[in-house]
Amino acid sequence: MLHGLSRLLPAIADQNLDEAAVYRRESLYERPRYEGARGLIPAAGPLLCPLCGREAARFLPFGLGGRRNARCPDCGSLERHRFLWSFLAERTDVLRRSLRILHTAPEPCLEPLLRARHGRRYVTLDRFNPAADVQADLTDLPFPDGHFDLVLSSHVLEHVPDDRAALREIARVLKPSGRAVLLFPYDPKGPTREDPAMDTPAKRLAAFGHPYHYRIYGTDTPQRMAEAGLDATLVASTAMLSAHRRRRRRINRNHLFLARPRAAAGRASGEGS
Repeated sequence: MLHGLSRLLPAIADQNLDEAAVYRRESLYERPRYEGARGLIPAAGPLLCPLCGREAARFLPFGLGGRRNARCPDCGSLERHRFLWSFLAERTDVLRRSLRILHTAPEPCLEPLLRARHGRRYVTLDRFNPAADVQADLTDLPFPDGHFDLVLSSHVLEHVPDDRAALREIARVLKPSGRAVLLFPYDPKGPTREDPAMDTPAKRLAAFGHPYHYRIYGTDTPQRMAEAGLDATLVASTAMLSAHRRRRRRINRNHLFLARPRAAAGRASGEGS
């Protein structure tokens, strides 16, 4: 989750800046410190952030288009983070057991909560962020086979040109009993949209809404994951959470995929037959 990227869009387009030239700017990883000085911190109200417990009358804008009511004024969580945390807390054992976790492009609102619970078994990874535990590419992970109980990757795979290689690496480093929770821009109305002709930041911004996105995932995503060795289940925020809870937590229509190594999925189905 980067802050201030919208201010760089003209330079990105005019100078054709690649991702490395932009994402190595440490200032992008720092949360803005001006809300209080500008009187922008909302008063208490009916909205609730499930990560930090902040109650507010409204949340702050965020995103390239200035999405309203998106960002928690305390921890900085966005809609997808609040959905992810709700899923982890309610549908997994992440908060009940000590797990070996790999977290790619770790979000500042999630990292402290997970590190406090899992300690040294929690590892963060990023190509550019100097604060990550490991600087590496998702297509070439520096970990042995079957190393992690859980891989968390939120809004990273759409940045990877060869996402199939990244998915194979995620499958490789998972234990047979492990799981991956994966989020990315997803449109349930049609197949994945990607085009190698979108080969500049300006073209990708026009096609996919972001200068460094290579695709918008679609209904063929489970098959894409299966080919990489992952058996995936789609979880929609609208199916998991009631309309009241989504309104209170400011969670929009969002999706995640819960995936596990295909060999493990096959064994599980065989045991039940």
